[in-house]
This record gives sequence, structure tokens and C-alpha cells, in this order.
Amino acid sequence: MKRIPKTMTKIETRQLTEFLGNPERPTGTLRFHELQGFLFTIASSPETIPASEWLPLISDDKNFGFTGEDEAQQILNCIMALYNEVNTAVMERSQNLPRGCSFADDLSDNFDENSSIGQWSRGFLFGHDWLAEVWEEYLIEEMEEECGAAMMVLSFFSSRQLAEAFFDDGKSTRENPDKSFEQFAETIKELFPSAMVSYAHLGRTIFEALLDENAAGVPRH
Repeated sequence: MKRIPKTMTKIETRQLTEFLGNPERPTGTLRFHELQGFLFTIASSPETIPASEWLPLISDDKNFGFTGEDEAQQILNCIMALYNEVNTAVMERSQNLPRGCSFADDLSDNFDENSSIGQWSRGFLFGHDWLAEVWEEYLIEEMEEECGAAMMVLSFFSSRQLAEAFFDDGKSTRENPDKSFEQFAETIKELFPSAMVSYAHLGRTIFEALLDENAAGVPRH
């Protein structure tokens, strides 16, 4: 049985990045870092999500605008290699930022269209929203606050508008209500790695509990 590597090769990374970023791709196609964030939610889901369900969401055109079967196979292999890399990080509860992602020194730059963190956060938000009903079905009350906090941190840089809404909504409950938006964004940056671990751990904990229930034949109510 062929061993599936834990990480993508540099060639696979370049091929997938260039393919997804090509302006000839159909409208709505996720770029590389957006796809990373999206796949993070798939790998962290409380339920197994078959590739047949999430692959069509990567592009508005389910065929991605492939030029032929060879390109289709090559790119789909790259996507599955990226999924495997992301899934491994989720399983290991890694605190490392995703491949190629880094925070800009000026935190406001992380909201830019081409920011790696901004793109990752947009992909994460897209995936989490798509899986919202799955989380709602299994998330117990004791986990809701932690999940909400992690989701807020990981989606913060998806847009300046959303970030400012998070900032305004939390003013009344913060220890230091006079903290500026820039200071708040700096705190979010510092929390980002631990929020990735928290979100992944919550999803995997539920997933593993469901596996144990199924193995023991425990009926769900």
C-alpha cells in the first residue's frame, strides 16, 4: 500500500498555487491559502466530510476549468496532498501557521486581498459557515464558548468590517475596554496559533467520541 506523505512537495505547492491563482480560473475559485483555511475546517469537522462533497465548493465550476484529463488528475492529486497535510496538522494539534502563511508587520495589511493570513481566514470562514449545522448538531453547551472564541480569532482577518464588529461587540466584556482596535488585533494575532489548536481539538474530540459511541453501539438521542 502506497504511503501517503504528511506534507506536500515544493513542486506540488507551486503547481497548485499557480493553478488556483491563474486569472483564467472560474469566478469564485479558492486560492491556495483560502483553500488551506477551507480544508482546515473540513479536517476539523465533527463528522467525516467526503471529498465528493467539498471538492465542488473549491470553484464555482466543478471542473475548475481544466484543460484536459492530465491537468485534472495532477491538480486533484495536489489538492488531496494539501488536504492530507492539513489533516495531519489537525490530528497533531499543530500550533504552526499553515504553509506559506505569515503575519504582516503592519497588522492592517493582513486584511488585504493578497494577504496570506487574510486569505486563510476567508477560507476558514467559508468552510465554517458551510459546516455550521454539523457543529450545531454535536456541540455541547460546555464547548460553545471555546468554539465561539476560536472561530472569532480564526475569522478575524477575513475582513476589516467583521474584525471591527468583533471589536465593538466585545467592548463591554473586556478587562480593558479602552484598548484600541490595533491593540485588539495584536492580541488576536498572538492567539491565532492556540485558536487553531482549540478549534481542531474540539472538532476531533467530538469526532472521536462519536466513533467510540458507534463502536460500542450506543444509540444517539
